[in-house]
Amino acid sequence: MEIVVRKGDLVKELSLVQGIVERKNSIPILSNVLAEARSGELRIAATDLDVSLRCGCAAQVVTEGAITLGAKKLYEIARSLPESEVRLKVLPDSWAAIECERVNFKMAGLPKEDFPALPEGKPSRGIEIPGEVLRDLIARTSFAITAEDARYYLAGALLVLDKDGAAMVATDGHRLSYAHRKAALKLTEPVRVLIPRKAIHEIARLLETEDAATFQQVENHLVFVVGGRTLASKMIEGQFPAFEKVIALSGDKVVALERERLATAIRRVSLLSSERSRAVRLTLGPGKLDLAASSPDLGEARESLSADYQGASVEIGFNSQYLLDFLGVAGTDAVSLELKDQESQGMFRPQGDAATDYRYVVMPMRL
Repeated sequence: MEIVVRKGDLVKELSLVQGIVERKNSIPILSNVLAEARSGELRIAATDLDVSLRCGCAAQVVTEGAITLGAKKLYEIARSLPESEVRLKVLPDSWAAIECERVNFKMAGLPKEDFPALPEGKPSRGIEIPGEVLRDLIARTSFAITAEDARYYLAGALLVLDKDGAAMVATDGHRLSYAHRKAALKLTEPVRVLIPRKAIHEIARLLETEDAATFQQVENHLVFVVGGRTLASKMIEGQFPAFEKVIALSGDKVVALERERLATAIRRVSLLSSERSRAVRLTLGPGKLDLAASSPDLGEARESLSADYQGASVEIGFNSQYLLDFLGVAGTDAVSLELKDQESQGMFRPQGDAATDYRYVVMPMRL
């Protein structure tokens, strides 16, 4: 195998696979990328056996062939090269020579035969989802995915597709984030699939510069094609919690607040919250919302915000970081807060967002 490729193109494609490759892996081949040269193109693939990514760029193919090389080190070498054309040539015994102007590297690789077979989508099949829709859904829900591997059925986001549009739901058991966007999707029957956390983050990266994604289910794999790049992920087998009832509940105490003022106040007050619980107390009463936090070791902080509210008073505690996560992606100047009592969930929604039905449910904390 021998190819000539532009440095910028090589760096861009190698950067995309860095999140796929595991840094510490007991299987050496999984630390490598598969580089294949054929039909005027350099194809690059990486996998951790759960999530895989195929991407590529135009190249002058002198000789077709393939090799696997260390993903991290190859990326570092490519970034260090001068802004010029790069020649990659496979040598005997799975070595590779990398040349760029007066710079020369020689890297040890592994045979392409050792690289696992990757799932592929079926041609001319799949559901096209507008990139802006999928980007929005991921941004508003992915932060609520649990980080606990033991609760595997929560270690991803639920994607729901039907003829009316697309929805995504994520929860860690303490909060739930739901977003729905209207879109004209061409499908024969509704789709409900659990996408793993890692795949969600990689799809978001691919969508940064693309206008659409095509989704299909191939046996137990989910396949997304974004701008000529193919991401495949094992589907999470498990029952996602029944979220419909959760997002339907609402409190009788409703107040609208300026998003940025509320976020700033929470950041300030939470400076003296307990580092372990990150708890902040909200007291809603006629004409105002009081925020307070305290810690035996640090002290206490209080702030009061004016509010257009004349109902009954209620006091409730929330994890301040959970509230800031929502306020950071709400995307509107104002948000609404719906409360029932100190032991019931709080419902947060952006105000004035006609495009997205976004609901964020947070369970209260004992204070």
